[in-house]
Amino acid sequence: MLLVLAAQGPDVTLPHPTGASPVGTTVRYLVDAVRKDARFPGGRPVTLQLWYPTTAAEEEKPLAPYLVESGLARTMAEQGYYEVEAERLDAWARLATNSRLDAAPARGSRPLVLFSVGLGVVRANYTTLAEELASHGIVFALVEGPLAGLMLLPDGTLVQDTSDRLESAAGHREAVDEWCQDLRFVLNLLVAKEGDAGLAALTATIDSTRVATIGHSSGGLVALQFGVIDARVRAGIDLDGGLVTPEGEPLARFVSYGVAKPTLILRSKPLYGEADFARRGLTREQWEARGAAGKAALAALAARSSAPLVVAGLAGTGHFSFSDAPFVMPAAITRFGGEIIDPRRGWLVITGTIRAFLEEQFAAHPGQMLAGALQKFTELELQGSDQGPR
Repeated sequence: MLLVLAAQGPDVTLPHPTGASPVGTTVRYLVDAVRKDARFPGGRPVTLQLWYPTTAAEEEKPLAPYLVESGLARTMAEQGYYEVEAERLDAWARLATNSRLDAAPARGSRPLVLFSVGLGVVRANYTTLAEELASHGIVFALVEGPLAGLMLLPDGTLVQDTSDRLESAAGHREAVDEWCQDLRFVLNLLVAKEGDAGLAALTATIDSTRVATIGHSSGGLVALQFGVIDARVRAGIDLDGGLVTPEGEPLARFVSYGVAKPTLILRSKPLYGEADFARRGLTREQWEARGAAGKAALAALAARSSAPLVVAGLAGTGHFSFSDAPFVMPAAITRFGGEIIDPRRGWLVITGTIRAFLEEQFAAHPGQMLAGALQKFTELELQGSDQGPR
């Protein structure tokens, strides 16, 4: 089943979650008052959006909008958001998700996943992953730290990094450390089960012994780095986050010493033909040479890590395939050419692999769920693994 926008303008569709549970969502605009600096003298703003299982009794609650903040579509158009045309952004503003806004959570004990956005990406563009995991019984907490995505506060303030610090590896490592502290701030709030009375019923369902992190692009590095520094995290997933610069310089500190928690890295694997390379003025050999530093970094990471590390590439994907882009801004992938995986199939493979990995990590008696997913989804290519001590 697909939810289809019934309005003028380009069609925008979101896949319906496949799990048994209806999904609720709620948003909190937080301020970490302890972390004040010249940029944030009143404290560091952090936006938290949660997706979680709800019940059929909550179906009278309105469906949450795809873009929660009023004026976000206009701001994105002004910023030239990934070259998405204004009429499509307007369609996003009118689009309803599959989640009930501020619905009461279903009772139970549930694992928690913390998610970090990619650089410059609005948190809305991860809605389909969030809804899918929540429909299968997970509390999904998307942490939108400042100077990471494109953050718009309720008063209309745009929080965006206009400096050049992320152009250097050292600046990127520093930023990753800052975003890790945003995750810690949110995790402390959610597992303390106190503070925000409006979240009490939801936080009561969170099992603090089953916490994992996921992130896309630079957010993937944040997810893995946080797993290194916080003992409460059991596992981490990096969705196409490159480990090093083209010169081989680490973009996060863990790259230099490895991961200590079970880790899954899902990578894009474009399927380019000779015509695609020709349009870029490249040969296949030159293209492959560009990825040499990344391949070497992955091999070195596996050798340094003290926990199982699995790396797999998904054929027919681009960098934005790990977001909602295949459904809401397909040109972000197709404009680069090549053979592209069917959007729904790609979504099922990505979310199915993530679910299998998490279920294996959260299970009382881990089995071979991830191995089964790798066999089931033939588009996945295992690119390397290090089994390490368990």
